Amino acid sequence: MTTASITTDINIGPFKIPSNGQNMIMNNYAERNKIAVELVIPEPFKSNALATTQWLHKDLQLTKVILCSIYQLPQKKEWFDELLINMNNVEFHFALEGLSGTGRKFILSCIKEVKMFESAKNINSSETSWSDLFKMMREQKKIR
Repeated sequence: MTTASITTDINIGPFKIPSNGQNMIMNNYAERNKIAVELVIPEPFKSNALATTQWLHKDLQLTKVILCSIYQLPQKKEWFDELLINMNNVEFHFALEGLSGTGRKFILSCIKEVKMFESAKNINSSETSWSDLFKMMREQKKIR
């Protein structure tokens, strides 16, 4: 039984988190959830396939993995499908979102959430007032 935290490239969805920051976030998450991390896996720079993690899983039979965010899941369909096959029984934890779960259904729900947030409109907070945000919210309620 092995629990691993996984660091990836600095670019994580909308975030820029260097590996030392990722480690601090994941270690804090592990401590708060009473999870003992036994292995730290650094994925290669500019890689989002989690290939190193999958390769080590074959040898070490990882039981839990901790990532900073759901944005670290592979975005390319064939890489994502490979992860679903190879790590179906591994318990995934996503520190920033506070999510954890196991299995295909859970991982698919995480990638669905990533796609939903990627399609959301960004609002420049320095150019928008609270009253403008309130008007936008009221308009959204009328549309639904």
